[in-house]
Amino acid sequence: MKYVDSNIFIHNLIGDSRMGTVCEKFLQDVATGKEIAATSVHTMVEIYAFLKSKRLSEQEISSIIRQINEHGVVLLPFEPEFLLEALPMVKNGWKMGDAIHLNTMVKNKITSIVTDDRHFDNLQDITRIDLLKEY
Repeated sequence: MKYVDSNIFIHNLIGDSRMGTVCEKFLQDVATGKEIAATSVHTMVEIYAFLKSKRLSEQEISSIIRQINEHGVVLLPFEPEFLLEALPMVKNGWKMGDAIHLNTMVKNKITSIVTDDRHFDNLQDITRIDLLKEY
């Protein structure tokens, strides 16, 4: 199972010129069962915040998040410990969201993350999947 970072969904949503097509292809592969993927409820909150910053209505945002969840990505719970364990990581230079994603992965025994964030490259026991190289 692969963990999907919020940037993959966002690149797909905005049709990003560099990543949009490969993100769409990956998410289609998840939807058809060619790939098995999971993400966190926290990811949906990050996507919500991004869409809210674009001044979309709550109804539009709800519709988009519903469509995202129809891709078949397993939605993992956001546990309080993920946040609490992220706090010291932020002091060491991590972004809060990325620390929460990593803690979610570790607690769910997921070792691969689909993201374009290169700082996941140098982590022991974690493999970053670069869709530009894979797709």
